[in-house]
Amino acid sequence: MSTSAEESQFLESNEPTRPRRVWFPFVWTGLILGVCLLLQFGDADQDAKNFALLLGSLLLMLGLSIWFIRSSGYSRRVRWTGGLLPWAVMFSFLSMVKLVNNGDVGFVDWQWRWTSALDERLEQLDVANAIGDWSKTPEDYPRFLGNGYWAEVEGVELVTDWKISPPKELWRQKIGAGWSGFSIVGHYAITQEQRGPEELVTCYEVRSGEIVWTHSDSVRWDPMGAGSMGGIGPRATPTIFDQRVVTQGATGIVNCLDALTGKVIWSHDTLVENQVGNVMWGKAGSPLVVENVEGRNLVVISVGGKDGRSLVAYDLETGSEVWAGGDYRSSYASPIVVNMAGQRQILSVNEFFVTGHRVTDGSVLWETPWDGNSDTDATCSQPIPLSGDRIFLSKGYGVGASLLQLQTDGNSIHARPLWQPEIKRVMKTKMSNALVRDGHIYGLDGGLMECIEIGTGRKRWKKRRSPAVGHGQILLIGKVILVLTESGELLLTEASPEKYRELAAMRVFPDEQVTWNTPAFSSPYLLVRNAEQAVCYELVLEENSPEASDLGAISANTN
Repeated sequence: MSTSAEESQFLESNEPTRPRRVWFPFVWTGLILGVCLLLQFGDADQDAKNFALLLGSLLLMLGLSIWFIRSSGYSRRVRWTGGLLPWAVMFSFLSMVKLVNNGDVGFVDWQWRWTSALDERLEQLDVANAIGDWSKTPEDYPRFLGNGYWAEVEGVELVTDWKISPPKELWRQKIGAGWSGFSIVGHYAITQEQRGPEELVTCYEVRSGEIVWTHSDSVRWDPMGAGSMGGIGPRATPTIFDQRVVTQGATGIVNCLDALTGKVIWSHDTLVENQVGNVMWGKAGSPLVVENVEGRNLVVISVGGKDGRSLVAYDLETGSEVWAGGDYRSSYASPIVVNMAGQRQILSVNEFFVTGHRVTDGSVLWETPWDGNSDTDATCSQPIPLSGDRIFLSKGYGVGASLLQLQTDGNSIHARPLWQPEIKRVMKTKMSNALVRDGHIYGLDGGLMECIEIGTGRKRWKKRRSPAVGHGQILLIGKVILVLTESGELLLTEASPEKYRELAAMRVFPDEQVTWNTPAFSSPYLLVRNAEQAVCYELVLEENSPEASDLGAISANTN
């Protein structure tokens, strides 16, 4: 049978020809895999390794697609179809599936994009009971990190053999989204959470988990784009002072509430009032109450405005603005008040700078550079003031830690680094905070437990474990460190510079639930939460612990 000239031409144009540059796919694949393997076995943090794998996969697919389209030798239709098909599949998958990331950009869970978020499926709350037995106790944990500059509870010793004396679970229940921790005064614990369109301040009874009152604002923080990996909802932990609760929501709404009823005493939408844009992952700084400043108590907020409105102070009683100071955008750390270099001052870790402010008028006493773009390599960790007018700083994203020395020169204060991250790349905290004990600092370096000397920055030990600690949170209780891991385990470790020693471990949350919230401990009760669940444990105390003898009375009073 004869074939027409047109048919012959059509068949020839659709027959595969000899591929050109056949070496490229092998060289390109080998190059990408080689670089990724070098990083995986190198000293980089896990988030850098995971990001390298993700970027490497995209570059590998991009290079192979371009080669297939330009040089594979197939017909035009086959080349373009084969080159674009993997991208179409990937984008179709991502349009249907939302991936849940941990702090290392690793994938821990997924959900269909057309399903509502977990917090949107929760019961909406509007509870308005009044507290009749509000009272402060020595065991209170009234604000972010408790009562000091790092998370520590003194005067308590825990039983560390959890096989014989495990923590007793008192209650467990669903909670709205967000990364706020609990603050505890007396029998009541207060946190923030997102339930659908409402951002809530919620008061729980510690022993029962019963919700006593709620306050709601009709806002919902849901970061888009790259920021969506940070999750939905409020970030800051409430500050309880006397019978007032001061909170900052993710969109910058600052509320002062009556602790007994949850009713609003005063409120400010700080970003709107100061004409400031939000940071990528939402406002995370907890309010600072500064007592007795020229006869009144102040609430200091890291607003992050320019032109003298980085920090803003409000009168605790009336909510009226007292002063504003500083010019830098906010980070995700909270301001603290200290007495250093002969001055009572407020330390603020901002975007790119650390500043010290006079408490009476907010004027900047000193400043020093500290890298950290709040839309990329964010700074979250708290500054730690130390004896001798020294300040310890730490952060993640491969930066590390630094020790500053404040020095006075007449009326001026200057910050001089005693050691810097360029020399000692240790304690690369990312979403957690370090703690201090006996001349050593303990924390999470790139998601691994680490101990360093304060004076020199020398590493004493660094521990890798499985499952990984990740970007969890730590709390010093007596002589042990309680660790709430990113994947939802609860650990007890020795606070010793000699070596890492794990004393006990138990799972609290499913490992597909990311846990970044700080724990709170009001002896003997431990409150932990993430963006889905909240749990209360009663921990067993050593018999010689001061609170152990009072435990029976406490239990009787709360039944």
